[in-house]
Amino acid sequence: MEAFNGIQFDGRFHTEVVQGTYKLFTEVKFTAILNIEIADPDKFNTMFGGQLPVDLIKNDASRVAEMTFTKMFAEGCSVDELKYKADTQADLILQDFAIAGWEARAGIRATAINDVLIEIDPRTEKLLSTVATMNIASAPVSAPAPQGNAVWQCVCGNNNSGRFCTECGTKKPEDWVCSCGNRNKGKFCTECGKPKNQ
Repeated sequence: MEAFNGIQFDGRFHTEVVQGTYKLFTEVKFTAILNIEIADPDKFNTMFGGQLPVDLIKNDASRVAEMTFTKMFAEGCSVDELKYKADTQADLILQDFAIAGWEARAGIRATAINDVLIEIDPRTEKLLSTVATMNIASAPVSAPAPQGNAVWQCVCGNNNSGRFCTECGTKKPEDWVCSCGNRNKGKFCTECGKPKNQ
């Protein structure tokens, strides 16, 4: 069987890239290498007169790859995932009827797709990295719990560690022991309901 290795094909498609709450319309380009062999020389010679139809092969491979990658995006695959998973999608591309059918139609069998390279529009790449940086910068930073002092919640809702609320200035409520023996902070006992001054 005669083999033709290293047929480079490429393509591009437009899609929406979602990064958090941001949606960006972008162009995705790809290149890949296709390896084929002549599985049925008689059929191949009858169909193409012994001349490999490189343009036809490239067009079919590009169209199927575009559909495969577009579907990945539609199913929620991120830009980074697409770049890393592109090679693993080669089998799906080879199994598509447009390519798998070459053998029955023309005696040509696609044996491998290698070196898949995905390129995102540089403007979008920059926007995505900016968005990621903004998301990291705007993420709330949790203050470490103060050491040595118990944290208490003021009536205004603010958590504090000192004797006064840092938000409204209210003094930290003092603990008191009810006649029933329960320790409390508010005006009424949490166990029996008696007011603090009884």
